Amino acid sequence: MSTAPNNTAIELFFSYSHRDETLRDELAKHLSILKRQGVITAWHDRQITAGSEWAGAIDDHLDSARVILLLISADFLASDYCWDVELKRAIERHEAGEACVIPIILKPVDWSGAPFSKLQALPKNAQPVTSWANPDEAFLDVAKGIRRAVEAIVQAKPTTSVADASPVVTAPAFAPSSPVSTDGLTSRQRRRLEDDLASQQQEYDLLSRKLKNLRQARAIETDVAVKLKLEVQIDEATADLETVEQRLNQLESQLR
Repeated sequence: MSTAPNNTAIELFFSYSHRDETLRDELAKHLSILKRQGVITAWHDRQITAGSEWAGAIDDHLDSARVILLLISADFLASDYCWDVELKRAIERHEAGEACVIPIILKPVDWSGAPFSKLQALPKNAQPVTSWANPDEAFLDVAKGIRRAVEAIVQAKPTTSVADASPVVTAPAFAPSSPVSTDGLTSRQRRRLEDDLASQQQEYDLLSRKLKNLRQARAIETDVAVKLKLEVQIDEATADLETVEQRLNQLESQLR
């Protein structure tokens, strides 16, 4: 599928649970600058006009969007329509190189093994938006990632698929049973995967040192309240470290 000219806005499709509508609206606000600059247009099912056939309208936009945002939460995963219709079609278009699918983790939920689990999620380290101390910072990180993906699509050569044009945000196209092989990577994908690997390794080293310092501090702390606070920080740092380690393992597998 050909990419759009530079002066053509890229259409974004929001796939989400209506229970997460407030968070969807907050994300849309952070994407406002891209809309004002004519970089994107955004669509979700609340824009269906009275009298329209809702399923048909959703299908039309799901098939025309160049970027599909999956707003992940327990409610999203529990929704039959999100899972069986929107997610299925999104992955099909991603595999075909027709669209770039970006999972955005809104709330803590176990999504390991989901069809989108091979894709690089936003925000940073796939930390759920609602778990950030400042959700605006989380949405800022998401908005920047979406901007990079859209710019990659716009700048890609006409013969390049949308999925190939956006590895700066997503991992190579979804592979349900095995990691992407080295032979299947373009030079651009390989460079970006290597850059991502170096960045994740740096993050891993920083978290490892942080965890070591926290454990040392807990070992010598005598104040019970402070010790409990340190234990919470240790648990959080451990979880972050495990997330980065998983990403490192994925990247190393893709580069083998």
